[in-house]
Amino acid sequence: MKTFIILLAAQVVFFPAAFAKQDLPVMPTDIQLNIWDDFNTYETSEGTSINTDKGIYGDDNRRLVSEIDSSEETLKEMSRAVLAQVPRWRVTEEDKTSYTIATKNLEKGMNFCPDEKFSALPLVSSCSAFLIGEDLLLTAGHCVKDKFDCQKNFWVMDYDDELGFSIDHPKVKIEKEKVVTCEKLISIQENSKFDYALMKINRKVVDRKPLVIRKLGKVSNDANLTVIGHPMGLPKIVAGEAKIRSNHLPYTFLTNADTFSGNSGSPVINLETHQVEGILIRGDSDFQMDLDLGCNRAYHCANNECKGETVMRTTELPFKFFPRF
Repeated sequence: MKTFIILLAAQVVFFPAAFAKQDLPVMPTDIQLNIWDDFNTYETSEGTSINTDKGIYGDDNRRLVSEIDSSEETLKEMSRAVLAQVPRWRVTEEDKTSYTIATKNLEKGMNFCPDEKFSALPLVSSCSAFLIGEDLLLTAGHCVKDKFDCQKNFWVMDYDDELGFSIDHPKVKIEKEKVVTCEKLISIQENSKFDYALMKINRKVVDRKPLVIRKLGKVSNDANLTVIGHPMGLPKIVAGEAKIRSNHLPYTFLTNADTFSGNSGSPVINLETHQVEGILIRGDSDFQMDLDLGCNRAYHCANNECKGETVMRTTELPFKFFPRF
């Protein structure tokens, strides 16, 4: 039997491959700032064999929102409709206008090699979501288990950069005006066909445009796709130049988008139509150990290799249960 070795916060945890991701051992309290704990909670479908990891296909096409070119104003505007899920327990300080979260960067929090992309950036969120109406938020069903779980999270706008984070100041400050909460869980499903959650949030967001989702038809096989979200709890990242790998199943399709745990709930956007084609729900392996250095690296596949990233089609959402938007 193979044995996986995971190094987290300078501690080594051994466990058999059969229990990888599904039955992780309980981590010590001092590691709970690490987002691994939330990925075990939010990124696992109990009672199923669904793999919720993601990875890199071919060239690494990930970039921060700050790296979007000035000629891509539409893409930047669409990125503003994407929110980060932040569990309320993460908040370590609060005042009248802001929440503060003590955290770690990708290198220290998940033992990524220091030369890995984004290794210096903070880990804050658990899943991704996006506005489809002024007060309607859509995400993956496994990110919000039920109406009680819905109340346990903040949904944060504009978590696009470090927000004051540094090695010497390992905290992220979030302005309360950037935070919305779940008022009502309107519709949710998580099974072999569907994985979505639609919630009504506590106030209307009027300073940005909701994303437009496809309701009829089918994404073309040669579509140019982009995924926007918060992989591994990082600031908002745009994963572009994604292509369709398989488009024949009725409820889902496969892409080669460069995504990771934490991207669940991200919109998969057609750059030609500016419509959301689907919700990212699961994929291939996230990272692998560099045995020479004893740290983790992003898992790489060729464009046509590995399992691909699974996307639930927005056309399969039960719109009859949705409010008008």
